[in-house]
Amino acid sequence: METTLEHPTSRAATLPATHATAQPCKCCGSSASLSGFVDFDRDCFGYNAKRAQVRGLPIAYYRCAECEFAFTNAFDDWSPEDFQAHIYNDEYALFDPNFATERPQNTCRLVQHLIHNRSVRILDYGSGNGHTARLLREAGYAHVTEYDPFHGDPVKPAQGGFDLVICIEVAEHVPDPLRLFAELNSYTAAQGIVLLSTKDMAEVQGDWVNDWYVAPRNGHISFYSARTLTLLGNSLGRSYRRLDSFRHLLMPKA
Repeated sequence: METTLEHPTSRAATLPATHATAQPCKCCGSSASLSGFVDFDRDCFGYNAKRAQVRGLPIAYYRCAECEFAFTNAFDDWSPEDFQAHIYNDEYALFDPNFATERPQNTCRLVQHLIHNRSVRILDYGSGNGHTARLLREAGYAHVTEYDPFHGDPVKPAQGGFDLVICIEVAEHVPDPLRLFAELNSYTAAQGIVLLSTKDMAEVQGDWVNDWYVAPRNGHISFYSARTLTLLGNSLGRSYRRLDSFRHLLMPKA
């Protein structure tokens, strides 16, 4: 008697899918494909790995082939209180050791290299502990405003017109990139400049989901490439200039 073998994929076809295999891209609206999963407790510098801590909560990441934007939507419905409780809490300094002093020092040096005029109006958007703003004032910049939704007194500036808007290691933390970049643009004068710091993920070799920068415990939600930032800049009427793999400028078209 002839035996009919069950098709090897028929059993798998009956299993419920917990994540969609594609999502609309948050930047351009094209289809973004599921790239893989990362445990929530993965952090940039491997602190949780060293203490053998794993949450058991898989975070799905997607990437758009059209504009190269990559993201997770796992945090889209989180409130500021949720982020404060689960990410930007008392342990956050363990996962981002450069946050307190090294990054502000590097940022201040870069601003001094780019902007020699000490009378320009500067907004540090995502100012953290305020150290960057303090260093800039000490360097002679007379008009420095700081804002961070999770540190200090989170009151947004009442008006724009800033000559330089600094956004250092912020863009990867937001679930809505279009809203962030529109807000940055609204604070920037027509002839002003936006200085961004976020990793150009196009440089990642191999499986990008396994890159150290893809770290949910650090709050890394959104990822960009030069192609993504060029698209976002064009949508705001600005040109994109890449300084290096982490630092970028959005400048006036003219």
